[in-house]
Amino acid sequence: MKMIRKSPLPLLLITVLFACKNAPDAVKAEATEAKDAATTSGESFKVDPSASKLEWIGTKVSGYHTGTIGVKSGELNVKDGALTSGDFVIDFTSLKVLGPAGSDTVSNRKLEGHLKSPDFFDVSGFPEGKFVITGIKPFSGTVKDSADPRQESMNRYKLANPTHTISGNLTIKGVTKNIEFPASITVTPASVEAIAKFNIDRTEWNITYPGKPDDLIRNEIHLGVDVKAAK
Repeated sequence: MKMIRKSPLPLLLITVLFACKNAPDAVKAEATEAKDAATTSGESFKVDPSASKLEWIGTKVSGYHTGTIGVKSGELNVKDGALTSGDFVIDFTSLKVLGPAGSDTVSNRKLEGHLKSPDFFDVSGFPEGKFVITGIKPFSGTVKDSADPRQESMNRYKLANPTHTISGNLTIKGVTKNIEFPASITVTPASVEAIAKFNIDRTEWNITYPGKPDDLIRNEIHLGVDVKAAK
C-alpha cells in the first residue's frame, strides 16, 4: 500500500497566521508604580524630532495594524561618555496608521481617528505623553530579537546584543507607570542614540477599548523606539 506523506505546509501556514495576530515576540515591559527621575548630570544633548520616532504594532483576532508616533522634544544627558538621564515628549497628535502593507488609505485614516478618540489615546485631552529615565545599568543576560515582517522600518535595528537596561516613567493619557527594558545606546562626542523594542499592556494606561465582540483587540502593544539627540 502506498503511503501518503502529509505536507508540513498547512501547519506552517497556521503558525504564521497565528503569529501575525499576536504582538511580536519581544520583552514585556512590566508596569509598576512611578519612580523618581534619574539625577540630571553631565552634558545635555537635545533630542532631534526629525530623526526620532516610535513605531507601533497593534494586533487583534483578525489581524494587525502598524504605524508611527512622533517625538516632539527632549534631552539626553551624558557624563564621562555614558548616558545618565534624560526624557522625551511623545506627540500623540502625530499618530499615523501605515499598515499592514496593502491596506487602503481611507481605512487607515478612519482608524487614526478612532485611535485618537477617547476610546484609545484621547488625543484632544492628552495630546502629549512623556518618557523620563529613572535608571540605567549595564545589560546582562541575553534577549531574543527575531525579525518580524510587520516591523517595516524598525527591523533594521537589532537588539540581539543590547548594551543597557533602561527604566523610566512612561506617561500616556495622564497615567504614569514605570517600565524597564533592554536598549542599545550609542554615545559619540556629538550625538546620542537610544534604540529599544518591547511590549506593553495598554490597559495599564487606561486604554481598555475591547474591539468588536467577534474581533477582540489584544492588550499588548509593541513599541519600537529610536531617539536621537545631538549638541
